[in-house]
Amino acid sequence: MSDTSALSLLKQDDKKFKLSPKELIFKYLIYLPLFIISIGISLAIAQFYLRYQIPYYSSGISLLVKDDKGSRGSSNADALEEIVLFKPKTNLINEIEILKSATLMERVVRNLNLNEQYSIEGNFKRTESYNNRVFNYENIFQKDTSAGFSIVLHFKDKDHFEVQGLNNQWFSPGQVVHGSQGDFKINLLNENAINPEYKYVMQWQPPFQTAGGIAGGISIRQLNPQANILRIDLTTEIPQKGIDILNGLVRAYNNSTIENKNKVIDNTVRFIDNRLVLLTSELGKVEQGLQEFRQKNEIVNIQSQGQIQYEDLKKTEEELNQQELQIRLIDMIYDYIKTPTKRYSLVPSSLGVQDPTLQGLITSYNRFQAEREEKLKTMPAANPAVQGLESQIENARVDILENLSNIKKPVESIRRRLFSEYNRIRSQIQAVPSKERELLEIARQQGIKEKLYLFLLQKREESAITMASSTSNASSIDPASSSWAPISPDRSGTMRTAFIIGLLVPLGFIYLKDILNDKITNRTDILKATAMPIIGEIAHHKMADREVVIGSKDRSIISEQFRMARTNLQYFIIDKKSPVILVTSSMAGEGKTFTSMNLGAVWAVANKKTVILELDLRKPKISRALGLLDRKGISNYVIGDVLKHELPVKLETTPNLYIVPAGPVPPNPSELLLDEKIEELFIYLRENFDIIIIDSAPVGLVSDAKVLSKYADSTVFVVRQRYTPRKRLENINDVYVGKAFPNLNLLVNDVKIGGVNSYYGYGYGYGYGYGSSYNYNLSYNYGYSTEMGKKGIVEKLRSLFFK
Repeated sequence: MSDTSALSLLKQDDKKFKLSPKELIFKYLIYLPLFIISIGISLAIAQFYLRYQIPYYSSGISLLVKDDKGSRGSSNADALEEIVLFKPKTNLINEIEILKSATLMERVVRNLNLNEQYSIEGNFKRTESYNNRVFNYENIFQKDTSAGFSIVLHFKDKDHFEVQGLNNQWFSPGQVVHGSQGDFKINLLNENAINPEYKYVMQWQPPFQTAGGIAGGISIRQLNPQANILRIDLTTEIPQKGIDILNGLVRAYNNSTIENKNKVIDNTVRFIDNRLVLLTSELGKVEQGLQEFRQKNEIVNIQSQGQIQYEDLKKTEEELNQQELQIRLIDMIYDYIKTPTKRYSLVPSSLGVQDPTLQGLITSYNRFQAEREEKLKTMPAANPAVQGLESQIENARVDILENLSNIKKPVESIRRRLFSEYNRIRSQIQAVPSKERELLEIARQQGIKEKLYLFLLQKREESAITMASSTSNASSIDPASSSWAPISPDRSGTMRTAFIIGLLVPLGFIYLKDILNDKITNRTDILKATAMPIIGEIAHHKMADREVVIGSKDRSIISEQFRMARTNLQYFIIDKKSPVILVTSSMAGEGKTFTSMNLGAVWAVANKKTVILELDLRKPKISRALGLLDRKGISNYVIGDVLKHELPVKLETTPNLYIVPAGPVPPNPSELLLDEKIEELFIYLRENFDIIIIDSAPVGLVSDAKVLSKYADSTVFVVRQRYTPRKRLENINDVYVGKAFPNLNLLVNDVKIGGVNSYYGYGYGYGYGYGSSYNYNLSYNYGYSTEMGKKGIVEKLRSLFFK
């Protein structure tokens, strides 16, 4: 075969010997016990994991957040918009942050007493108790309310319990216990539920800390961008606890919303009340002065004289009073904003000051104040967002003060003009006595204060009506509900994952094993690497430690395999007289000597006079195995110590089989093989024997086999399953393609027929039939004595992991 054809055959083999789907299935199918064990263990671990995991349930509620106008109960609520010029618009993002705030959740925690968590501890699992707890913790005195603590109880019976850490003292329910955290009582709630084998635990935390933990687990999302509907979800161990928390959260949110709305109104009412108190005092003084003046001067009313002048004077006086009222209102707002303690309070009212610019400024000012108040619920005052709002508030405050000053100037100008007109009319009333004029002045002051008083009183009543009609900002579409099945742990998902892991572990093991294994495993490995003909495969055998396992009447599998190798080898030496067969390998330990001995034996039992030359002069294993170390051999023959016809030693156990021992190990084996006496020896042997077999040294170690190849008619290259590296096959193929040895053939030794590491594929088995070089069957059905023995379960499992 040419080099080109051999290489072409190798390329074809790469395609031909790729694993088919069927072969791939069989490859993994033989690992079925490993898969079953791995999946079983994985599922058992998953089941154990699920058995002691705490189930969690999902609770949810849908919340409709109303527009701020829609949350007012009557049309009178518009009075608030007139008094406090701030009309907040619902912002769902802000509302979501408020609902998720720990401050709001703290109200729920305090209402439901959630900062006291009760649980039962078994050997492997902790279970929370909510509505069905066994006892109740009653705090009498607590040393530190800023740090959490836990109390572990063990009940002996319904009348006795001990507290962990208190020196095994027994207490009774209702008895005061003096613990490290303070004094407390344990009140029994359900004596029938007591189990002495369990530990009962009460964990206490500061309410705000508990609120932060619960708030962090809340999920809020907008169901529809076109609707103000929020979906609030919470995961808890106990479904009813989640339902109670969500319902309580909605109640707390609504209460907080109403409180925030009423805070604006209440601030306005307090401001009006303070002004009414001052006006009441001032009005009382004016009325008292009027009464005293009338009594003192015995004046009931003004005389009719000068009636026209008095009517003009009265009209001018009313206009003057109106301007005086405007100035007083402007001064009231100005003084309120200038007060340092009111820096972050809402501006209560424009109180009739009809100026659009002022109303716009107050609206912005109050909006900034409200936004700052909302942000302080979820973030500290040092937050840049809060500080930014404070800067905007200060700028708005300055703008309002400046605007008030600008408004006041024209009003004062009008007042001065009216006052001049008023004085002019008064001077015309010459006939009116001075006492009457004094009375008129007192009456004018009384009128101004009465109008201001009545105006403020009206605004107060409107604010009170608005406060009474305030409603919540949100309502639940349906009450909170919980899932009927736990969402965690995911039983089906966990079992699926366990099954996949149980499947992947052996797959990974097989894959890693294949990657790390660089040895010949099956026939495909050989056919992929070399186009060299295979003359036979010798099975692994328990008698392989014997050098000769072939007998004349032996019908064992290994005997038939050597007979098959003999038959196949005859095709290469059929035209040769007294052919010489060179047996070599790539490395020590591949069974070269074992093959040489049994090839010789199988020809000997066929009545062929056969001689085996032990030319592995460095390691003469045949002499050692047959007890011929003391016999003179080839090394003696080369130096002239013995004649060539004296070299062959007949084996008594095998007729027609002779051995030419190596003799003492020479210092220069390679040079010795080049001696002309070696050639004379081969001439002699060809004349006197039918078959000559050379047991040579490995090719990969020394050059002995190459030197002897010139005497050979055919070469048998021995490789060993699970021993010869695949890389060596590439070197062997180079030797074959380069025709370095005559008629080079391959013989595979120590083949494992069945099981995971089967040489013949993946569970097919191996057998022989006449008329065919290779015949693969499912079992040995030809009447041969197998002597293989059946494997036990331990051996079968061991074969999964060890080659």
